[in-house]
Amino acid sequence: MRAFAELYAELDSTTSSNAKLAAMQRYFAQAAPEDAAWAVYFLSGGRPRQLVPVRLLHELAVTHSGLSPWLLEESYQAVGDLAETISLILPEAPHVSTDGLAMWIENKLLTLRGESPDVLTRQLPELWSQLDRTSLM
Repeated sequence: MRAFAELYAELDSTTSSNAKLAAMQRYFAQAAPEDAAWAVYFLSGGRPRQLVPVRLLHELAVTHSGLSPWLLEESYQAVGDLAETISLILPEAPHVSTDGLAMWIENKLLTLRGESPDVLTRQLPELWSQLDRTSLM
């Protein structure tokens, strides 16, 4: 997951087509086939259907960041992206997962779809605690 997050951050940080191409060549030369397949899916614009209701993400971010709801909302308005806002306001992760992108998508994230708010409230903070800021975005 971390390698893909770093690739995405590198792609996002440059307008140079050559730099983007070089970053992708480095990533795909080292990525496991299952991670590479998911990377192609995401880089080509693919997005899984909503896994967690936005309202619940917002509530959990408030709870786990310690911010007041109005401050989270103001931060979100300034940043413009809820995932990035959450990554910026949550405390630093105590440990970082070494699991690959496919493992995260298939075994940790897609399994959240359809879960009850109670289950999501327990599982999301545990998942967040395994990701650094770049991976949360």
